[in-house]
Amino acid sequence: MSIFLNKFYVFCRASIIIAPFLVLGWLIKKDLVTDGQVEFVYDFRQDSPAITNLFPANRLSSVYRDTANDFFWQEVNAEPVYFETRLPQTFDRATVEITYQNKNLPLVQVGLQTLGETAWNYDFKPLENQLVDQLSWSKIEDQRGSLWQRQKKYLSFDQFIDDLDNLSNFAAYNYPVNRKFILTGYQPGNKKTVFNKTLRGYHSFYTYIKNEDLDFTFYIQDINRSEGPDYLTVKIYSDKNLKVYEQKVNDDGFINKFDPASPEQAIKVLVPGLPEGAYRVVLDCEDEMFFRQIETKQRYLTFIDRLYLVDNPEYDDGFTDLLYKPTAVYSTMPRLGFFTAHPAGLQHVGVNKEVVEIKETHRDYYLTPKKVPALIYVEKNDLKIFGRGLMALAEDMYFNPEIYDLRDLTELSAIDYLVTDYHTPTEVQGWKTGQVKFDLSNASISNRKLRFVISAPELSNQSAAIPLKEIRIWLQKKPLSWGEFWAKTINYFKKKFL
Repeated sequence: MSIFLNKFYVFCRASIIIAPFLVLGWLIKKDLVTDGQVEFVYDFRQDSPAITNLFPANRLSSVYRDTANDFFWQEVNAEPVYFETRLPQTFDRATVEITYQNKNLPLVQVGLQTLGETAWNYDFKPLENQLVDQLSWSKIEDQRGSLWQRQKKYLSFDQFIDDLDNLSNFAAYNYPVNRKFILTGYQPGNKKTVFNKTLRGYHSFYTYIKNEDLDFTFYIQDINRSEGPDYLTVKIYSDKNLKVYEQKVNDDGFINKFDPASPEQAIKVLVPGLPEGAYRVVLDCEDEMFFRQIETKQRYLTFIDRLYLVDNPEYDDGFTDLLYKPTAVYSTMPRLGFFTAHPAGLQHVGVNKEVVEIKETHRDYYLTPKKVPALIYVEKNDLKIFGRGLMALAEDMYFNPEIYDLRDLTELSAIDYLVTDYHTPTEVQGWKTGQVKFDLSNASISNRKLRFVISAPELSNQSAAIPLKEIRIWLQKKPLSWGEFWAKTINYFKKKFL
């Protein structure tokens, strides 16, 4: 018996000595994420040490409990809402999976905060896009994404990818395609085009250049309805999203809301020597700034996401020479939004053969056109048209350089294939589960945390909510080799104990 007790004593003593080292080794292994992947879960049952609660609280309900099925959930009542996740190491990729409910909202998306020129920069990915889900085309899916075919030709995703370099009749939506957009047969224009439609506030548009100068003149006026200075910054970006030009225009000196509208000022933008391709022009300003006229020698001018039409008696206090004529807009946006801030802008808007009645101010109205492209007829102006897509003030000024990098569905008459990394969410007992993936190379990291946003652009305009049941995040990187493991372990000890 004494021999047994002696051995047991030795075993216990050795265990007491070794146990702290085993625990420390386990903690080091966990903190270094040696296998290259870590998983975090927030199920609303209790606070998570790795994923924060959603915020801000005023856009969210309380946390509810389903006692019959023993789970918890929280409703998103207004968008956007945010959450953050701890970043224990440097990772290359993040996968975000959300279990939620959604009936009628056409788009629910998740964004990763990224580095950029402003504080609010997010890389958005579709968690659910009902416009894509409603396509009647043949579909093939694998872990890389989905291939939609107007007429089924390819039997696998690999067959399509192998043939991709030989195709031009395809579009890519949230799928990396390394192909430069070129307008085959393009020739520079030989005349100046003048747009006499007055536009209000921030706008951006695409144009195309080949063997010519980028040449625009913007005639601007500040209406001075609000206090403070009003600035304009003209920025031009290449098809690689590299800024190639910037011009800042200072305020005219009238900064009081009782000041008259400023005199008209011509802003000349002339950029020679640009290589062939599509360019994005950004007119960055507040709604106090009005673009009275645009002159250009370029053949194409296609607006992005927003067009704010002005020519209406509402602005007689600032401008006496507005043209009170209806406006026709050529649009390929799959989902159209309309807004007016003034009673003078209440009207019926024609979209092909459909009609949208704008009967309240400061309210968003939406329509999914039955046919795209759509011709929008705006009788009274004083209307903001918005969405995710492209518009032009004349059909012959329209082109689509986003076809290999779509932000949403567009006019697909010339397209036979749509490739995307988007997967239709799965659904079990009324709860949908969707997944998005992010490259973290340009992620904004603050206090060793990543920030994400959940957005549904039409949520605030509908009597709806998005119940959330679970948020699951995988952070991924290359697994550590033994050499890397020991080097990081030594460095870990130095940081913790030296």
